[in-house]
Amino acid sequence: MYLIWRSYEMPDNRQCALYIVQDTQSGDVKIGISNNPKERKKEIQVTYNVGHVRGISITWFLTRKEALLWESKFHKKFKLKHSPERGGKEWFSLSGYEVKSFIEWMKQSTQDREKKIQVLKDLIHKEEP
Repeated sequence: MYLIWRSYEMPDNRQCALYIVQDTQSGDVKIGISNNPKERKKEIQVTYNVGHVRGISITWFLTRKEALLWESKFHKKFKLKHSPERGGKEWFSLSGYEVKSFIEWMKQSTQDREKKIQVLKDLIHKEEP
């Protein structure tokens, strides 16, 4: 029993994506995280009261914890725009401008991540004899 509890409490240090998908029937968007966004998109279509789900944008983080942090920030930012018809607290009725701004933030986040990775690679190669 102790081992099960400990494994549950251990942080997930794998890469994790923050994604935004859209229900093409209502136009509502879902902001969520997943280690496997392709599979998650399929699950969303089955789980929620939606039509076809189309992926809008995605950005990756080095850890699940970091992705959760940003997901939480965006959920709070858009909390007054919840769409309870879709089910769950991750669905929002956003304007075109809000979606576009979110996508731009995601693009910048991806560029920032790539810069961090390059810095790490440079440091590793610098330390090699």
